[in-house]
Amino acid sequence: MKNKKSKKKELSELVSILSNNITIYLVDISDLNSNQISILRKSFYEHSIKMKVVKNTLLKKAMNKINNQKWISFFPILNGNTTVLFSNLNVTNITSKIIKSFHVRYKTNKPYLKGAYAQESFYFGGGNKDLNILLHLKSKEDLIIEIFNILQFSIKEIILSLLNSTYNKIGKILETLSKK
Repeated sequence: MKNKKSKKKELSELVSILSNNITIYLVDISDLNSNQISILRKSFYEHSIKMKVVKNTLLKKAMNKINNQKWISFFPILNGNTTVLFSNLNVTNITSKIIKSFHVRYKTNKPYLKGAYAQESFYFGGGNKDLNILLHLKSKEDLIIEIFNILQFSIKEIILSLLNSTYNKIGKILETLSKK
């Protein structure tokens, strides 16, 4: 049994995880064997995603301590086995891809997505349905790049049309001047 000091340390660690990371997934990995968990942990680690099995009551206390109503809305999904996947990088798509490929490879629905915090938004359970949403979720950086590329294409078209009309006008002026 853990003493109060180690529980306080674990609680502050969970508060830090919830407060300081950009991507947080809550998943259920029950029924996976140790080899499968090791494979998952290694896959996540390769992409700077950490994995921590937590007690639901301690996670609830950490969410309460942050004092953010949105975290408290996760309470109903905190039952059974809960594992927290977290990263201070924007790895929403990568996390979802790892889970999805694991599902395909091992023909299982575990890890089962309970909820996630990604792109400053909260996603709630539903397993594969929400996993697919997160899989195709674009980061703000991706959206900005897309908008920039669209604008860049439009600006190129405008400049080309202006240049073509200018060349045509210059050509007509030169032609008129050469006849005189």
